Amino acid sequence: MEVLDILLLPVYTALIYFIAFRIKASNQSNPLYQRYFIKGLNYKMFGSIGFALIYLLYYKGGDSINYFLAAKPLYNLALKSPEKYFAFVADMTSAYPPECWYECWANSVDFLLRSNTTLTVIRITSIINLLSFNSYVVSCIIVCFLSYLFIFKTFKLFVSIYPMLDKEFAVAFLMIPSVIFWGSGVGKDVIMFSGIMYFVYCFYQLVILKKSIVTNIFKLLLTAYLISLVRGFIIITLAPCLILMAAIYYRNAFKNPVFRFIALPLFLGGGLAASYLFIQNIGTTMQSYSLDTMQKTAEGFKSWHTTLGETQGGSFYSLGNDVDYTTAGILRKAPIAIVVTLFGPFFWQIRNAVMLMSGIESLFFLYYFVKVFMNGKAYRALGILFRDHVIMFCIPFIIIIAIAIGLTSFNYGALVRYKIPILPFFAVLIAVTRYRINVARTD
Repeated sequence: MEVLDILLLPVYTALIYFIAFRIKASNQSNPLYQRYFIKGLNYKMFGSIGFALIYLLYYKGGDSINYFLAAKPLYNLALKSPEKYFAFVADMTSAYPPECWYECWANSVDFLLRSNTTLTVIRITSIINLLSFNSYVVSCIIVCFLSYLFIFKTFKLFVSIYPMLDKEFAVAFLMIPSVIFWGSGVGKDVIMFSGIMYFVYCFYQLVILKKSIVTNIFKLLLTAYLISLVRGFIIITLAPCLILMAAIYYRNAFKNPVFRFIALPLFLGGGLAASYLFIQNIGTTMQSYSLDTMQKTAEGFKSWHTTLGETQGGSFYSLGNDVDYTTAGILRKAPIAIVVTLFGPFFWQIRNAVMLMSGIESLFFLYYFVKVFMNGKAYRALGILFRDHVIMFCIPFIIIIAIAIGLTSFNYGALVRYKIPILPFFAVLIAVTRYRINVARTD
């Protein structure tokens, strides 16, 4: 931690809270802003500063620091040759500026400069870095605040669907410890998490609420493109799950059972076709959409994370020795991958304080999952549950992403970061299901 961090941190913290209180004041008539906006920001800022300090003082390195070090030379480039800097930032396919290579090589982060995925993160980090004057801690809290604005929009959206679940959704979106911690610093995870939150928000505004059609189409395309650059498989999963949600929503609008029966496959078929064309247009130049490439990437993650666990005493976990990435192999390991992702790390696997936080959190998720789903009331209410469009988005999204994460991480240090996009929706699924069951019981 440098002197610059210590000097700028209180200044930028005060500026962020000044902006936050102005936002709260401009939404005086909205009780969500009055009740939760500053409270949620407090958790987020605390998590961001903790994230920065742990990476600086405990890990003394890691992915987040590496991205910052790779973005740092671009700060000087922006001052000396702004046209070269903005050309690099604006063109997502351009190579890292050769003038900045040496400093990255000297800091041993030149390995990040060879992939378009990591270069995307470096580009975004460099823009934040211009605002923070090359301060890592300040970059973290700026990222944290920008991310929080996207998250709060999604929180507000879900509360508008279920106003009676505002407390449960506040916990889901604003108060889950690992989401606050891992989603509040420089790196891939915060970009992905913010992108997913905003994509869901814009999709619902466009397709279901039919608001600001042109603006939301543009926002969806831009957000999808950004997600596809960082982790392409997310958009392949997210778009069809949202299409399913919309199909269920519009199917429910028909009162006639015959029309309802016919409407679902029609909406699904049309929606999935649109989803396919959408993904193809976004991803025509992205190799990450190739199934062969995705399989090789998964095998590479497995090999690398397994090696880290075995050679450096990391938080390694195993799904057995017979893991393969064929369709049959994935289906065979899917149940255990889901359990590991949603409820791991287990207490006997905890190696450090950060894992302890995730372990306690996972225990709470396991308790509420069993309480809500492992009883006869849930099965008796299946007809009601499968008519809920929010539930029908959450279930496939959680399952598919959980399988992908469980089958590729093999290291809890990676898994607890990768799974943060699904945890808010897992909490939403539990809350909405419990509400639906209770309403069905009183009807």
